Amino acid sequence: MSESKKLETLEEHNARRREALTQKSREVPRLNGIACPKCGAELYDSDPWSTLASYPPKKDVHCSK
Repeated sequence: MSESKKLETLEEHNARRREALTQKSREVPRLNGIACPKCGAELYDSDPWSTLASYPPKKDVHCSK
């Protein structure tokens, strides 16, 4: 006999995803350990939780100086 899996409702799913996105939106830009090709300073991910929809996928980065 197979056990029935408890499925979450659409409302529960949306609330859980909304909370996760709210937490991510509180993240601040962070240094990523990559040297700037122009000056050598460390680059930072200006929007750490998003990835650009390109091929290959890219991150939006800026120079810390």
